[in-house]
Amino acid sequence: MDPPTLKLATKLEMDQMQHWLTTRKDPDEVFQLLQLNMAGSNIFEKAAFPTWVKYVDDLNSKYPEDPTWMYTTLAKYVNDNVLFQMTYVAKKSENTKAIATKVEDEWFQSGLQNRKTPAKALLNLELGTTADSGLESSLLSTWARYTEVFGRRYPEEKSTMIETLTKNFDDFDVTKILHIAKTEELTNPLATKLEAAQLKLWLNSGKSTDDIFKLLKLDQDINDYSFQDKILLSTWVSYLDLFITKHPDKKDVLFSALEFRLNDRPFNEIISMAKKFSSLESTAIRIQNSQFPSFLASNKSPRNVFTLLRLADEGDDILGTPVFQMWMKYVEDFNKRNPARKESWFNPIRIECEWGGIRMIDKAMQNPSTVDIGKKLEREWLNYWLDEGNTPEVVFRWLNLVKAGGRALADRKFKTWTSYLDEFSKKYPTEAITVIDGLRANYNDINLLGVFKEAKNNPTTEKLTINLENTLIDKWVAEKKSVEFLQKQLGHVDTSKDMIQRFTAKLEKIRNHTS
Repeated sequence: MDPPTLKLATKLEMDQMQHWLTTRKDPDEVFQLLQLNMAGSNIFEKAAFPTWVKYVDDLNSKYPEDPTWMYTTLAKYVNDNVLFQMTYVAKKSENTKAIATKVEDEWFQSGLQNRKTPAKALLNLELGTTADSGLESSLLSTWARYTEVFGRRYPEEKSTMIETLTKNFDDFDVTKILHIAKTEELTNPLATKLEAAQLKLWLNSGKSTDDIFKLLKLDQDINDYSFQDKILLSTWVSYLDLFITKHPDKKDVLFSALEFRLNDRPFNEIISMAKKFSSLESTAIRIQNSQFPSFLASNKSPRNVFTLLRLADEGDDILGTPVFQMWMKYVEDFNKRNPARKESWFNPIRIECEWGGIRMIDKAMQNPSTVDIGKKLEREWLNYWLDEGNTPEVVFRWLNLVKAGGRALADRKFKTWTSYLDEFSKKYPTEAITVIDGLRANYNDINLLGVFKEAKNNPTTEKLTINLENTLIDKWVAEKKSVEFLQKQLGHVDTSKDMIQRFTAKLEKIRNHTS
């Protein structure tokens, strides 16, 4: 559209809007005239939508005694769930954030004015029906805020959030909804609070641990290899803890009944989770330890026992746990009993805890009682990587030395890495590399100068750093780097001046030697 035509169209639109304001045309009619009633869930994206929003704003400014809500019109074309999906997306854009927020506020005020109960609001929002955890979190947060305000305005109709949720969903669905909400920063505190309220509601209503086991449909998994839904299982174990705290005399009976009813794997899943609760920890550890004689009697593989006891769930602290120490003893006893089919204690850790392997070693090195097993595990990892032919460049990353940045050279694992580099070079001489090669494979020269700068300030790594700087300069010489190139590449790094001067001196020395 050429400028004169655009100007005319704009004037006509303004005149039309002014006429509508003067005649106080119903926003619903304007909405239809602008063909927004055909837009469905794409209303906010239509070019005419801002025009309609401005009309409603102008109408309210002109007739403040009888305000009009955008929500009233929008609700005729989309339900609340779709509307909040629209505002959720719209709030991510600065262009539509204010409008979306205003629409949500109007939904809020409309509900309160019309005395919409939290139960009805929950039904309208269709919480728990979308796969978007962010949207679900936003819906729960909005509904929770609405419930609180509604309770203050209409105290005679006040009810707790967990009661309303439970009446509208079954316990199974409420548990799933709360778990999703816990994964989002916005609603984690609220969901945690509601989870505690849910457990308390069950306890106060006199529900047994078996009742909740069935409510969460965990009884459908008792003959399976393991529980399918760890979220529901975690909630049930939390209830078990709460129940036993109130009825401590029932602890042994409950665990005995579980052991009788469940297969080994699901039973040990429960035991593994139970150890995280102070009221259950000692009993869970005792039960785990008591199983080892029967494992040995049945000649159960250490690998299977590791999996059965869910030792991988112990996390980074595994090497210091009593059950791991018992398992290590079991491996020893098993191998003595079966000399022809000895098993490695390292393989189960490597297979089930691979990405946490270095963290558990770091953790073990912090405790004098686990330093030896930490060193032993580290040696096993190095041997495995060496046999697999993993290059020092890769192992540097696996040891998490890249993340250490300027502290890498002072890190205990740097010495471990240089030892690995030496062993690798001896075993694979055609692939041998130097320390500086390994560093440059993980840091570009700009970042490497930053690492050196920090390392030189540490007395324990100052000498090593100077040697590495000299080696880097030698690399630049061998690569025929020019002073101009280095100044362009590294000139903005504050330590580059000294390095380039040393590089220049090195070149001069070579020229003098060859002339």
